[in-house]
Amino acid sequence: MQNNQGDENSNPNTPNYAAYFTNSFGLPEEWHIGHLPRRNKENLIQFITFRLADSLPQDVLKKIELDIKALTASEKDIAKRKRYQKYLDRGYGCCALKHPKMTQTMYNALKHHDGDKYNLLAWSIMPNHVHVLIKANSNISRILQSWKSFTGRWALKNNETYSFSFPKDVFTFWMPDYWDRFIRDSKHFNATVKYILDNPKKAKLPKGSVAYRFTACAWVDEAQS
Repeated sequence: MQNNQGDENSNPNTPNYAAYFTNSFGLPEEWHIGHLPRRNKENLIQFITFRLADSLPQDVLKKIELDIKALTASEKDIAKRKRYQKYLDRGYGCCALKHPKMTQTMYNALKHHDGDKYNLLAWSIMPNHVHVLIKANSNISRILQSWKSFTGRWALKNNETYSFSFPKDVFTFWMPDYWDRFIRDSKHFNATVKYILDNPKKAKLPKGSVAYRFTACAWVDEAQS
């Protein structure tokens, strides 16, 4: 796996995903977690972020809520996501995903249904969270559940064996929620891919970190296979 800047228009190996972009929020029955803009529909390209259960301490969560208290509901959603990302990159919690065995297990889970339930386009497995860009071919809530269920059980079973340092009195490896955004257009697509691929550098991780080896996009993998 190798990092790439993800410019859809300049890289000849990048497929054309324009047919799967949309600006539409769809019908209410397609929304999930109770509100916009979280649209759960097949054949959309979705940018998804999910994190470990101990990745944001309670004092940080309280600070975020205080910071965004005066914002409108729609402004809060965007502001909260940005603040979460800033604090996630500071490496709070056990950061179990920095361990090669755990990272490989997470990557194997992402690849397991690739080409079937979804097409995996870009990914970054960071120490305490994961970014993925997929073309969803099925329900994304169920896709997330399959990833989390397999990797969570494996992590808790092997916590002591590989010294993941996950608290022994905690029985939930992942936070139950996740962030998702459907891709609107080529500009949004390119910016999202770049964001994913730049995440290890943006978080100022050492060059030898496992995250660099598990950050890539599909068309680079395919070109080198």
